Amino acid sequence: MSGGVYGGDEVSGIVFDAGSHSFRIGFAGEELPNFDIPSVAGIHEYETNDENSIMRREKKVHIGTTKMTVPRSNCEMKNFMHDGMIDDWDLFEQMLDFAYKDCLRTESQYHPVLFSESAWNEKAKREKLTELMFEKYNVPAFFVVKNAVLTAFSNGRTAGLVVDSGATQTSAVPVFDGYCVTHAVVRSPIGGDLICEQIEKMLAEQKIDLVPTYKIKSKEEVNENEPPRWTEKNGLPEVTESYDKYMRKQIVEDLAQSILQLCDSPIDVESAEKLPSSPYGFPNGFHKEFLAERIKVPEGLFDLKYLRDVDNSTLMNVSQIASTACGMCDIDIRPNLYSNLLVTGGNSLILGFTERLNHDLAHKCPPTVRLRLSAPPPAERRFGPWIGGSILASVGTFQQMWISKTEYEDGGRGIVEKKCP
Repeated sequence: MSGGVYGGDEVSGIVFDAGSHSFRIGFAGEELPNFDIPSVAGIHEYETNDENSIMRREKKVHIGTTKMTVPRSNCEMKNFMHDGMIDDWDLFEQMLDFAYKDCLRTESQYHPVLFSESAWNEKAKREKLTELMFEKYNVPAFFVVKNAVLTAFSNGRTAGLVVDSGATQTSAVPVFDGYCVTHAVVRSPIGGDLICEQIEKMLAEQKIDLVPTYKIKSKEEVNENEPPRWTEKNGLPEVTESYDKYMRKQIVEDLAQSILQLCDSPIDVESAEKLPSSPYGFPNGFHKEFLAERIKVPEGLFDLKYLRDVDNSTLMNVSQIASTACGMCDIDIRPNLYSNLLVTGGNSLILGFTERLNHDLAHKCPPTVRLRLSAPPPAERRFGPWIGGSILASVGTFQQMWISKTEYEDGGRGIVEKKCP
C-alpha cells in the first residue's frame, strides 16, 4: 500500500480533465462531471490608485461563463492549454483555485486528485503538475492517466483505438492492456475550431452579420431572410479584439451544434441539395434556413478538399488518422483495435460523425478484419476521459496505485514517471 486508502465512502477523490475547449471537474464516483468550465479566461488589466495616490496597474482574472460574458475594456481572452497540454501555468493555477473555492467548495488537502493528460504530454509538464499538486495544494495523493486509456475504461474496455476529435485537433491513440501504444499515436490539427472558422467564412460569403449577444439591447421579430431589426446597447466599453472574437465564436459553436450534419457516405453535390434544410435564429433576430452548406462544412473533416482557404497538404482527414494509427501497431493487435473502435470528443457530436467514420474505415481496413465502432451516448462521448477517471478513482483495487504524499517526499517529482505509465 502507498500510505493508506484514499477513496471509498469517507473521502472521494477529485477528477480533473483539462481540454482545449473546457475544463471538466468533479468528484470520483459521479456519473458526469459536476462542473464544465471554459478553458478560456478573461485577463482584465486596469489602473488604480494606491493609498499614496500612485497609479498602479492591476490584473484580475475572470473565470466561468457568467463572469466572462460581461464586456470590459482591456480584457484579453486567454487559454491555459496549447496543443493538448498545459501551457500557461499561472492561469492554470487560477483555474484550480476557482475549481476548489467556487465550484467544489472544498479544501484541496482532504481529497486525492486524478488528472487526465494527452498521450503526447511531456515529462517536464507531468513533473511540474505533480510538484504543483503536492507543494501548493498539499493533496494527500495524486495520479495522472492518459485520456485515451480513461476513455477506454469509461466504455468498459482495456484495449481499443480511441479516436478523439476535440476543439483543436483530432487524434487516434491505440490502447492495449490498459496502456497507450505511444509510438503509434497519430494526430492532425482538424477539429471544432477549424469547423468554426469554416462556418464564419460561409456566413461572410452569404453576407450574414454575426452580432454578439453583449451588443444587443432589444430586437424585433422578423420573417425568414428579412434584415434583422435590433438596437444596440448604449455605453458599451471598448472591448478587445480577442473578447469580441470569443463572443462571436459562442454563436458559431451554437450554430454548429444546431445545424451541422455529416452524410453516411461521401457526398455528391446533387444529393446534398436534396437533403432537408435546418433553420437557425441568430441572437439579433435574423432567421435563415441552411441547405447544402450545413453538409459541406463538416465534410471537410473527412474530405479535405471541402476546406476553404486552408493549406491541406500537411493535414490528414479523420479516417486517415485512424487507419494510420492502426497501421503503425503490431500486426497481432490490429484486429483487436479495429473491433474496439471508440469515438470521443465534442467534435464527434456532429450528427452522423460515427456512421461516416465507420463507412470510410470499412473501405480502408483489410477485408478479413471485423470492424466494430462503439459510439456511446452524447454525454459519455463528450466527457469520456472524465467518466473513465471517475470510475478508476473509485475502484477498490486502484487505491494502492496512488502516489502518496510520503512517496512524493521520498522520491521527488520524478516519482510520476515511475508510477504513472
